[in-house]
Amino acid sequence: MKILQDIRAIATPSQLCALLPLYSGDDEETFRLGRLGRWYGRLIALIMLITSLFFGEDVLFASREYRLVASAQGDTEEINRTIETLLCIGSYTMMVLSNVQNASRHCRTLREIARIDEYLEVNGFRENYSCRKLGTLVASAAAGVLAVAFYYIHFRSGIGSRRQGILLLVYFLQLLYSTVLSIYLRTILMNLALRIGFLNRKLDAFILQEGVSSGENWRELSNLIEVLCKFRYITENMNSVAGVALLFFFGFAFYTVTNQSYLAFATLTSSSTSSRLEVADTMGLSCAWVLAETITMAVICSACDCLASEANGTAQILARVYGKSKQFQNIADKFLTKSIKQELQFTAYGFFSIDNSTLFKIFSAVTTYLVILIQFKQLEDSKVDEINQD
Repeated sequence: MKILQDIRAIATPSQLCALLPLYSGDDEETFRLGRLGRWYGRLIALIMLITSLFFGEDVLFASREYRLVASAQGDTEEINRTIETLLCIGSYTMMVLSNVQNASRHCRTLREIARIDEYLEVNGFRENYSCRKLGTLVASAAAGVLAVAFYYIHFRSGIGSRRQGILLLVYFLQLLYSTVLSIYLRTILMNLALRIGFLNRKLDAFILQEGVSSGENWRELSNLIEVLCKFRYITENMNSVAGVALLFFFGFAFYTVTNQSYLAFATLTSSSTSSRLEVADTMGLSCAWVLAETITMAVICSACDCLASEANGTAQILARVYGKSKQFQNIADKFLTKSIKQELQFTAYGFFSIDNSTLFKIFSAVTTYLVILIQFKQLEDSKVDEINQD
């Protein structure tokens, strides 16, 4: 199965994290979700759920014990850090639960891709996409965040040893799952985009050639449109499989970027900062989080946008068939009608679309909320000054 070869580099890490089912078989007939794979996914999901409930309860009711910075912080910073940690726990937990829940559908989608690959390989398709360089970049950014967090938690905070382990484990799991999810989605979505692009080029070449009114050409056009319709269905299935995980990841990433930007501002303007070193260290932690989340979001957004653009580009190519022969119009009508009424797009479980404009929208929203948080910070500082004067 060509699709399994294309995703082989990221398949094993994804399976160990239960983001990709542990399938059995290496051809279309024997490929399935085995009993071992089903129970392994359920076991990982159960472990994640139990530990997340335990970690979440401890973070929620002992939030003061999880201060990352030894110096005193205001109530706003403490609340923001608690919410961020809870979202961190919820994010990676829902990634696991949603993917385990959709394991059977995930396997069926991979099998559908494998069936179409047979047709594509007969017609000369040999392309594949490698995410090695981008994967290294995302993993390096995540490792940098974890290293900076370890420095803060272990050397500069007043957190106890048990809670140090909990907080580091929470950060590690979030960074691990967001990294693996982003690389896996990037790999499989870009490979799907290559397949659709190959079919679009064949369709374009078919339309441009002379004398396309014969019965053989009619059957060729019909086959191309049928395969493209199947890829549209496969793309929608992939969106359904990953929709919940994307929703919780982007929710956490948005809040983290907002909160870390605010904490950087609070650090720079705080009167309790005792040295330039502390300012630099706090800024380093905030910048590491913002950079890592931005890179991960960009990797996912660009892959979703590329696949959606290729899928939606079919309608523009197919529209030109009307100028060639009247008998082809009936074949194209159904595809064009569906494409015009419902443009294909990736969404976070239907809440918002994911494309290249998503990052701009997120940072626009971050700017708005950052202004609100800064106003709360200034109000809090003014009240503290009034108390001190009295």
